[in-house]
Amino acid sequence: MIQVLLIIHLLVAIALIMLILLQKSEGSAAGGGMSATASVSAMAQPRARPNPLSRMTTILGIGFFATSLGLALLAKPADAPTSIFAPKVDGPAVPSIENSVAPAVPSDAAPAAPQSPPGESPAPAAPTVPNN
Repeated sequence: MIQVLLIIHLLVAIALIMLILLQKSEGSAAGGGMSATASVSAMAQPRARPNPLSRMTTILGIGFFATSLGLALLAKPADAPTSIFAPKVDGPAVPSIENSVAPAVPSDAAPAAPQSPPGESPAPAAPTVPNN
């Protein structure tokens, strides 16, 4: 089903592009307000009557929107939650911060001396100097 809808969507998109390129430009239609040639008299003129190309473009635009919406609905996974606020129940539980216990580390413990590899003599310790 999704392949058929995808082919229809691509055909509608190609036809829509071709119809838009075939249409005649209306001078000050889309970006005419930004150019220096736009005037009050040009903007006050009535729009031209819709011709068959513009009607067909409107119909294909509605069809493109409908096929896009259909493809989005068909591509949605079946097990997706219906709301962003509804958590997925069947997944593993996430531990909370209150229940977790940090390992106890004694504050007065000295750092452990590095171990030497087997077969080698350990490095001599640095001499200690008493404080006066």
